[in-house]
Amino acid sequence: EGKSARVKQLDPDPEIVYLITANPDSFAGKSVYNQQTGEMMDIKPTWLKRLEEKCEKEPNKIHILFLDEISNVKSNYILNLAFNLVLDRELDGKWKLPENARIVVAGNEKSDSISATEIPQPLFNRMAHVFITTTVDGWLKWATTPEEEYQRLDYRNVQLKSKIHPSIYAYISYRGEEVLRTPYNGETPNADPRKWELASKILYATKNPNMLRALVGEEITKDFVKFCEQQVITIEDVLQNNYNEQELQYMDISEKYAIALGLSFVTDENLEVVRDFMTKLGPEIVATFESLWIHGDDKRLERIAELRVGNLSIGGSKR
Repeated sequence: EGKSARVKQLDPDPEIVYLITANPDSFAGKSVYNQQTGEMMDIKPTWLKRLEEKCEKEPNKIHILFLDEISNVKSNYILNLAFNLVLDRELDGKWKLPENARIVVAGNEKSDSISATEIPQPLFNRMAHVFITTTVDGWLKWATTPEEEYQRLDYRNVQLKSKIHPSIYAYISYRGEEVLRTPYNGETPNADPRKWELASKILYATKNPNMLRALVGEEITKDFVKFCEQQVITIEDVLQNNYNEQELQYMDISEKYAIALGLSFVTDENLEVVRDFMTKLGPEIVATFESLWIHGDDKRLERIAELRVGNLSIGGSKR
């Protein structure tokens, strides 16, 4: 299906490790005795040395470590080393991968290869899954693309302020346990807390919710996109009183959570007005709005606390 050819379109010179032929020394390096010091000395595997050289030479570009044939690996030791690399970007607890290195893993489905085996669930769940189906049109397009047009992806060291993207936070607040974890079948992507963390990073980086299908699957992604695309009351609508209070009573819970998400981007200047509006949607939605707006910021937490105290004082004076 041209898996390695597709990888080379993203990195013309990836570092390829064929796991089916790898042995402990070639994959994880080896330890040798140093007669001068009387100590054991760890020697990096050749592929890691080459990858480090590439990443150091071009720190502003992404370099791919391509682990091929993972579904055909028979050695549990090699499979565990691969698991460690995917999970922690660390080889055998000794060496970390460079920051601008990325891992791509390839394998065959059991239905396509007699020798293919099922990938263990912990490893399966640590990866985004792209299922390749070659068509005549797609193959012909690839066949006529000169290799010199392949370009490395740029690397950016982006420090994200919030752990989880607000859209994902609101969606899981709305859907709850039914989307936080979905059943694992070993064939298609399923959702779990770690996958949602990865999905959040992808959403921050791409701003494209459709990209989540490789992590949490087609059905959840479709539902998530539908949730994000709902036409709801905007910040401008609230500030200009451009809404019908009767219609608020007939909104379903999905629309209310979507409103909380949209209004959570309000500035501190207009926070009080927007939060007062949110109280019309019920305490559960207000709590979600506040969590989205605070999103790990201590100063914002203090601001919300001030508004809560203010509301209590007003209520007390009326009574």
